[in-house]
Amino acid sequence: MGYGPASFLLYMQLLKLYKNYLFYCKTHFLRYRGLTRTSLMIVSTLVMTSTALQAESLIKCWKNSDGITECGKRIPREYYNQRIRYIDEQGITRKVKERAKTPEEIRSEQELARLLKLEADQKRKSREYDQVLLKTYLTIDDLLSSLRSKLDIINSRSKILRSSMELKKRRFGNLVRQAANVERSGKQVSPQLTELLESSRNEIRNLQAQINSEKKETEKIKKVFAHDVERFMITKSSRLKHSLSTPSEAKRLHAARLSCLSEAQCQLLWDRSIEFIKEFASRPILYQTQRIVVTDTPEKHQDIAMSLTKLDARESDSKKDLIFQIRCHPERIGQEFCNSEEVAGLLTEFKTIAYKVNN
Repeated sequence: MGYGPASFLLYMQLLKLYKNYLFYCKTHFLRYRGLTRTSLMIVSTLVMTSTALQAESLIKCWKNSDGITECGKRIPREYYNQRIRYIDEQGITRKVKERAKTPEEIRSEQELARLLKLEADQKRKSREYDQVLLKTYLTIDDLLSSLRSKLDIINSRSKILRSSMELKKRRFGNLVRQAANVERSGKQVSPQLTELLESSRNEIRNLQAQINSEKKETEKIKKVFAHDVERFMITKSSRLKHSLSTPSEAKRLHAARLSCLSEAQCQLLWDRSIEFIKEFASRPILYQTQRIVVTDTPEKHQDIAMSLTKLDARESDSKKDLIFQIRCHPERIGQEFCNSEEVAGLLTEFKTIAYKVNN
């Protein structure tokens, strides 16, 4: 049975009497401290009773099976798990209890939370990996040189294996011809020769397996480095972008920045920039994806290598940026060439691409 308005008024009168009792104890120097535990118990009981009385005094509203809102003092059992709104006698909403979630909704939310966590973990790992790349390699040419060194080691091993394969095949051929001559003479091939043939055949199989393994290793390294090159270029260019705000800094870095708004304009800028690289770079393109173009490293002092990166627009800025950079030989003569009028003229020429596209 619920508490009515009369019971609630009785409770308020009891609470008022209790407060007066405490005041009386203080003013008459009674042993108030000894009553602390009892007082706390009384207060707790009164507070809980107050909460129950207030909850019982509120009107509950829910929607029935036909979608019609119903209100009353008691909630029918079949609507316990629905959204319940508690209102007072003036019709003001005092609290709302949301409906209970179905098992399917709970599983869906858990799956969504798992996917969001997985995505956040992947982004965090990606950022950490980018930082490792920046700490490991100072320039893109350092990264390309590391790739070339690893591939050279594998190519050297593969060359030795292929040379050994040729020797094994010649030896196996000689054994096959020797066995054929024995059979043509009407004699039976000796167990020793048969054993040598089988051993030679196994050696060739093993060598071929090693050669195939080296090929797979080469493809794996190239795939990893292709990913690393793109990540390095995007991360490095994102930082370089903020350094190109002044002409003097752009000239010192031998770099330029083009911006675009529409997808069509960005694609046209991208295509014209690639044409520029193919025409003026003295080194061939090694990597070309939807976001980067990187030529091979400079070998001679007057070689001109180039890089191009497309940076996506940020949420606060709708513009996309193309970051272009000329790379020269790392030795002093190569760096002096990078500071020459010829390279400065190439940068100026590259900047005119944006003007030609927009006009």
